[in-house]
Amino acid sequence: MRQTILRLWNSMRRQDAEARKAALRIGVLLGVFLLTVPVLSHAQINTGAIVGRLTDPSGAVVVNAKVTLENIATGIKDESNVTPTGDFAFRGLPPGMYKLTVVATGFNTFEETNIEVTVATTTNRDVHLTLGATTTAVTVNASAVAVQTASSTLGTVVGERQVRDLPLNGRNFTQLLVLTAGAASPGTTGIWGNPQAGDYRQPSINGQDTNSTGWVLDGTNNRSNFSGGISAAPVIDDIEEFKVVSHSDSVEYGGFLGGYVNVVTKSGTNQFHGAAWEFLRNDKLDARNPFKPNVNPLKQNQFGANLGGPFIRNKAFFFGSYQGFRQHVGSTALYRVPTPAMMAGDFTGENPIYNIFSTRPDPTNPGSYIRDPFKCDAAGIPIVPNADGTQTGGTACQKVPTSMLNPQALLYAKTLFPAPVNTGVPGTNGIDTAPQIQNQDFFSGRGDYQITPSHSVSVRVTHIDSPNISSGGIIGSSFLRESFGYNMGVNYTYTITPNTIFHLNFGRTWVNLHLSSKWNNLDYDSVVYPNWPWACGKSSGFGKHNCWAPLMAIPAFAQVNNFDAHVGQTNIWEATPNLDRIEGRHYLKFGFTFARHRIWATTQRAFEFFDYRQTADLNNLGSTGSGVASFFLGIPSGGGTQQPSWTWGIYAQDQFKVSPKLTINYGLRWDLYNPGQYGTPGTTNYYSGHMDMLKGTYLIPADPGPCSTVGHAPCIPTGALPAHVLVAPNHKIFKKVWDNWAPRVGMAYRLKPNTVLRAGIGRYYDTWGNADVAVVQSEGLWPDSKAVASTLKNRIFFDPTATLANPLNITIGQAAQPDPNGPFDISGRQWMDPDIKNAFVDQWNAGVEQQLGSNTMMEVDYVGSRGMRIPVTPTLGAATVPGPGDPTLREIFPYIAPSPNTVDWGRNWYNALQATVRHNFSHGLSYSLAYTWSKSMDINGNQQPYNLLHAEKAVGGNDFTHVLAIGGVYQLPFGQTGSKLATSSRADNTIIGGWQLNGILQGSSGTPYGVFFCGDIANLGRSDCYMRPNLVGNPSVSNPTLTGWFNTNAFATPAQYTYGNEGRNILRGDGLVNLDLSLFRDIPIHERFKLQFRFETFNSTNTVTWGNPVTQLGISGVTGHVYGTRSTERQLQFAMKLYF
Repeated sequence: MRQTILRLWNSMRRQDAEARKAALRIGVLLGVFLLTVPVLSHAQINTGAIVGRLTDPSGAVVVNAKVTLENIATGIKDESNVTPTGDFAFRGLPPGMYKLTVVATGFNTFEETNIEVTVATTTNRDVHLTLGATTTAVTVNASAVAVQTASSTLGTVVGERQVRDLPLNGRNFTQLLVLTAGAASPGTTGIWGNPQAGDYRQPSINGQDTNSTGWVLDGTNNRSNFSGGISAAPVIDDIEEFKVVSHSDSVEYGGFLGGYVNVVTKSGTNQFHGAAWEFLRNDKLDARNPFKPNVNPLKQNQFGANLGGPFIRNKAFFFGSYQGFRQHVGSTALYRVPTPAMMAGDFTGENPIYNIFSTRPDPTNPGSYIRDPFKCDAAGIPIVPNADGTQTGGTACQKVPTSMLNPQALLYAKTLFPAPVNTGVPGTNGIDTAPQIQNQDFFSGRGDYQITPSHSVSVRVTHIDSPNISSGGIIGSSFLRESFGYNMGVNYTYTITPNTIFHLNFGRTWVNLHLSSKWNNLDYDSVVYPNWPWACGKSSGFGKHNCWAPLMAIPAFAQVNNFDAHVGQTNIWEATPNLDRIEGRHYLKFGFTFARHRIWATTQRAFEFFDYRQTADLNNLGSTGSGVASFFLGIPSGGGTQQPSWTWGIYAQDQFKVSPKLTINYGLRWDLYNPGQYGTPGTTNYYSGHMDMLKGTYLIPADPGPCSTVGHAPCIPTGALPAHVLVAPNHKIFKKVWDNWAPRVGMAYRLKPNTVLRAGIGRYYDTWGNADVAVVQSEGLWPDSKAVASTLKNRIFFDPTATLANPLNITIGQAAQPDPNGPFDISGRQWMDPDIKNAFVDQWNAGVEQQLGSNTMMEVDYVGSRGMRIPVTPTLGAATVPGPGDPTLREIFPYIAPSPNTVDWGRNWYNALQATVRHNFSHGLSYSLAYTWSKSMDINGNQQPYNLLHAEKAVGGNDFTHVLAIGGVYQLPFGQTGSKLATSSRADNTIIGGWQLNGILQGSSGTPYGVFFCGDIANLGRSDCYMRPNLVGNPSVSNPTLTGWFNTNAFATPAQYTYGNEGRNILRGDGLVNLDLSLFRDIPIHERFKLQFRFETFNSTNTVTWGNPVTQLGISGVTGHVYGTRSTERQLQFAMKLYF
């Protein structure tokens, strides 16, 4: 190592003065950056490499040779030294086509053209020189495909032609991820800051969570911290290629458990080239959704253009693009609102309701409580209540005396809820047909500059602006989503010597998401302020009093969340310097990475919750009680009003070419994770606290001082910290994680020239995926001013103290102060264990890759993994042992309200057989086939108590037993471009030539699910629907129907104070089959111009894949019914493109 460093130093000294000055400037800038910014490793994963060995006819290595590589599109050349073992290497190559030239005295000059370099792939090109003169050239054309002999990494490259030609709904490249074995789409959409046009897919890669996928654009992070999805999906006409990379034996990959989606954009070349396009869709030829009477009205346009070319030939290049998207789609949303009968106190048809004011101890069962049902006389008229709310005499009925109905609830219902209508769909009585309007403008620019033969730089900026308007979920409401963001990347390469290269990647991702929902015609000053003054006086709002109409959260009824939120400002700075060195048969790589993630969010709203338990029989919670009855009685269960992190890593890797047949990769990576903290020092939000559910404490970063001195929140109401409230050590609630060591090793053995055996094993830590998502979704509260109180004051069994008019029991007009009772009444929030550690997965794979001819490749792999410390979110704080009486007496910390809490107790397992066949374009045909047979299991879920989590091992939500995807491009064999009916007539060829058929066929097994029911039968003190039933029969049916997808009679309600015995995810949904097709015609206009007409169909056969059924038991006429589809109905699209 010492000799290597000395040789490196001496070689740097011999560089010209200008190179040394450039290196010094880079070093100073890097040093300043390291000192000022605390740092994900993408390293050079956006490039490829060519390696090889020179031999003579006898097989001996050739050392004294000049090896040159030329980028055919740009004319940029590079040279490589030949090591004493005859090896040469070109690293950090932009994807594209290259020409390799070898000149050695005594041998014929060797030239190989059209060598394809793909992203994150090492291409082997061994050269066998023939005796002769250097003036004689031996030229060969490279094989279109070649086995990968340098790595055990899994992945499939999707090239520019596939991206450009295959049918994509909404022109979104993520639909092509299924062409990689091991990638499956659960149907989730993960774009948080910038909703993209089309059907966005957030994949599960090799059984991992969809949040565990990294998104990289030209070597720069392109991921949203909030959703775990992509921040800015590039326009497909800008994509050179992309690759889904997983199970990498290279330690420069870090931060994600599943893999990376590695996208490389196009650059300019020595020729000007570009395109212009417009894609049109409307509802006239679309099929109808089977659950809707008509096709939704639709008008959709996508249009744009791009242009690339040289600034300076062979030296500087540009590429830029614009795309606009305009969509106006009719929407039909079903909902349920209270009926006039309910507003008159008649709840017939609901579950039996009980009078909360009659709650009293059960004399026959100490520790338990009983209630009386509401009562009516013989004529069915409600009994007039006593002064304390109880009723005397009568028989049980479903009617509440009108004198007990809350006036604010009646006003709210009559003012805001529209009149019910007959929808024909059980459980609904309203239809909202407000259109959804989506606009989007996309800009991207890239520049590449070969400064000197030793220095090059690439800069790209991508910008998206997307305002969208839709219904707020009910007639009379609206929802606005405004997003704005950009992704910037800079890649600098300094070739110190032909064997030593320094890389620096610097990037920034910035996304701002503004969400707002409101009632369109509500007079906030005359309606909200007099009736809900506690919901007014915010820093922003409607009317002169800055009011927010409270969200009235009634289970199974329409809810309009009147709010204003900046919830997705993601700001990520990152830098990745690394050094590559070739030393004999060793390719050494050293680097460190750092990234700073900053998330800013604020929300203004008001809300109240109405629980069925307020009107339920306490000894029969599973089938009694009504949330809407609790609403009209004015008895809420709760209400309320309503940071940076960084990672640092270092790695070292050696790619050791043991022999011409065997290459071994081994390396070690270490990541330091520093999770985000609440608030910003020096501002009021700095004091926002967090619950430690496992220790029974509440942590605040600092003591803001007593309210008597400060005068307003954040402050401590009593002056002294309440019991169990602590100031966090070093003012940091969440702990750093130091033990993220990730060793990896892989091997590739060339059994035959066209056959390679590969195997690898390694550890991978999650420092970006679920880790960040878990932190940002945790909500800090007391004693911060943005969340004055969120209490569960009606959790007690006796008379309610919180009312609909004033659920927080605050004095109107006073400065907002925290709840004097402290933070422990906070309910409904998601917390995270402050001591949580990063999840990790041990992954292994073994397989064989076989070249079949010059254009076809087949690969078969066994892929396995075991995940530890996986984030799960059980409900903590509730009792864990079923039984009668007050459940708080069985809680570990009875002063803490039950809440979901993210901990690192999860596990997962994945085993799969994966097969891939790829055929590069030749004779008018290219195709790609990916098949996966797998089983994914995990320990997860929030049903049953958390202390039985080990019993939750089952197939996970990402378990797709079979996944098959085939994508193909076929140039029809007619005219000049084909082999059939070809003529010499230009007119004939214009008519019959230029046709191309393209398609994607996808099939996958159904997703797992289980059934549940609501009701705290075990009496744990939980209000969520956590109970599982007893399994008493076969839940599957031989012929599922939309009204009977599973056998509901196979499930029974457990006995009081017990758990159900049903296993997790014991049922499966409908399997997916989908075929997308496109047919287009190229019409030559000029030597460099062609016009293309396209006709595309999505779900061409209109095959319906039904969604999973309603799995909540106890809903008559609804449970087991299917109300949606997993597939999209057939859609048609027309387009025209101009290429030059």
